[in-house]
Parts: sequence; C-alpha cells; structure tokens
Amino acid sequence: MKTKSEELFEQFLAGNNLTFEKIEMGKTPRPDYLVSVDSTQIIIEVKELAEDESFGVVEDPAYPHIRSHSRTLGDHVRRRIESSKKQIQYGANQGIPSVLLIYNNVDPVFQAFGTEDMDFTAAMYGEYTILIDRSTGQSSEMFNGKNQSLQERKNTSFSAVGRLCDRGGKTTVTLFENVFSKVRVRFDLLPSCFDVRRVAVSTEPLLFA
Repeated sequence: MKTKSEELFEQFLAGNNLTFEKIEMGKTPRPDYLVSVDSTQIIIEVKELAEDESFGVVEDPAYPHIRSHSRTLGDHVRRRIESSKKQIQYGANQGIPSVLLIYNNVDPVFQAFGTEDMDFTAAMYGEYTILIDRSTGQSSEMFNGKNQSLQERKNTSFSAVGRLCDRGGKTTVTLFENVFSKVRVRFDLLPSCFDVRRVAVSTEPLLFA
C-alpha cells in the first residue's frame, strides 16, 4: 500500500519523464526510489509529516472554528533527518547521491506548518541565533547556532534534504543542498522541475557592530 507522498512523487516523476524504480525492501533499511536523471542516478527517501498534536488545537470549545498552531522551528525536519539516516546511508555507501524528501500531510492546504524554507535551513544547519552584548546592547549578525543536523562529521550521507509539495494542485520538489555531503548531487544536470536552493552557512557570529 503506497502512501500519499509516494503516489504523489511517482506522479511527479512520470509527469516530468524521469525514469525511476522502486527499491526492494531488504533485511536492513533501504530507501524508496532510484531515479535516473540524464547520465546520473539519485536515491530518494520519501517521508511524511502525518500527525502533530500541536496543529489545529481548539483552545476554547465555544469557538471550535478558531484553531491554534505551535512548533519549534526546524523540529519536524530535524526528526525526519534522524529517522532516515540508515536509508540514506544505503545509497551514499554505494557512491550514489541520496536525498530525503518530506511531504507535509499535517497541513494539507498550506503545507507550511513545519516545512517552510526556514524550517529546512534551521534543521540542517542550526537555529538562527543572534548574540547580544549585555553591557553595550549591541548585537551580532544572525548566524546558524545549535541543533545542527548536518555537520562536517555528521550526516554527510545526505546529499540534500527537500520538500515535496502539492499546494494549489501543482506538485513541486525543492531541494536544499547539504554543503557537507560526501556524495554531491550534480545540480547542473537536474531538469528545471527540481527547484534547488544553495545555502550559505554561517556558524560563527560576526563581531559586534
């Protein structure tokens, strides 16, 4: 039984004339797809955001149509990175670029709760942080701080982490590059149906102004 995200991704691939095959399950965790793009191959693992008790909470029963949402920036993406490490390592160990795609089925209309651009960059490279000098009140430039899922010696099997989205009836795939990847995606060979985001990472605060 295919998940909604798997059906959607296969439709995306077929609609863009991309050859793919489903990877057979084995004794150890394996990713979902092997996709052929021009003269290269990419392995894709697809995961869904399916449930979240913090989304659509009715705080006052007298107003059931008013719902609230709360999240920690990057947490949803961070958790999917953690849960897909073994599948991604399967492809990277063979020298094949390996990508995690995340589909937001929690927020089916807007597909923004937990999967906005800032969620991906914060999860991958660290929470956005500003340092403030208590004595002067001056602040540093914003930089990537703690809770980095991707580092020079951590999760280098991930070539990219991406978003699978069908908001407004149009299916899109957005890839966020892992600058620390040991197996790089040839982004220059990808067709235009892949929206690629190259990320500038700053892990050290600039001097106070």
